Amino acid sequence: MSEQEKRAAPDAYHRWYYDQGVWEQVKWQGVPCLKSVVDLWNYQEIIADLKPALIVEFGTRHGGSALFFAAVGGLARPDCRVFTVDIETGGLHPAVTAHPAIEVFRASSTDAAVTRRIQDLRERTEGAVFAILDSDHRKEHVLAEMLALRDVLREGDYLVVEDGNINGHPVLPGWGEGPWEAIAEYTKRFPDDYRRDIERERLFGFTFAPRGYLRRVGNVQRS
Repeated sequence: MSEQEKRAAPDAYHRWYYDQGVWEQVKWQGVPCLKSVVDLWNYQEIIADLKPALIVEFGTRHGGSALFFAAVGGLARPDCRVFTVDIETGGLHPAVTAHPAIEVFRASSTDAAVTRRIQDLRERTEGAVFAILDSDHRKEHVLAEMLALRDVLREGDYLVVEDGNINGHPVLPGWGEGPWEAIAEYTKRFPDDYRRDIERERLFGFTFAPRGYLRRVGNVQRS
C-alpha cells in the first residue's frame, strides 16, 4: 500500500471533521475550546511527560483551551501557570479571568511586551515551557511568532504550531499561505532549532497541527 493510500482514510475523516465544524462544538467544562479532541488528548499526554512550569498560549478566544491547559498543567505540576494572549478579549468566559493559574494578556502575540512577560514568568520558576500558537493563521504572523519565541524557548521546551492543516493540508485549499508554510520558512532559516515530533503527530491518525509538533533541541547561539 502506498503512502497516499494509507493517508486516504485519515485525510477524508480530517476533512469531514473540519468542514462539518465539529471542532467548533468542542467545549471544556462548558466553555468553547475550538480544537480537535485528538490534539487535546495529545497535548495532555505531552504535558504529563513534560511537566511544564509555564504554558504559553497565543490565541485565547473564549478561553476553553486556557482552562483545559490550566487543569492538565496543574495535574502534572501543581505550580504550573498559563499565560494566554489575544488581541481581543471581548468573548472571554469569566471563568478564565477568575482562574488563579491563568494570566490573560491583551495584545498582539508578536508585541515585544509579550516576549518580555514570558521571559519574566519563566525566570520565576525553574522548568520547561509548553507553547502553542493558535492566533492569526497568516504565514507572516505565525513566522513572526516563531521568531519572537526563538530567544525565549530553550532546549527541552515544546512548541505546537496549530492549523498547518489549512491551505490544502488537507483542508481549506486555496486559503493562502499559513502555518504550514511558516514552519517551512522558519526551518529553512534555523534548521537546528527544533526536532519534529513525528511519532506524536501521527499517533492518532490526523492532527490540526501537521508538521507543528516541535521539540526544542537547540538554544540561540550568541556571539
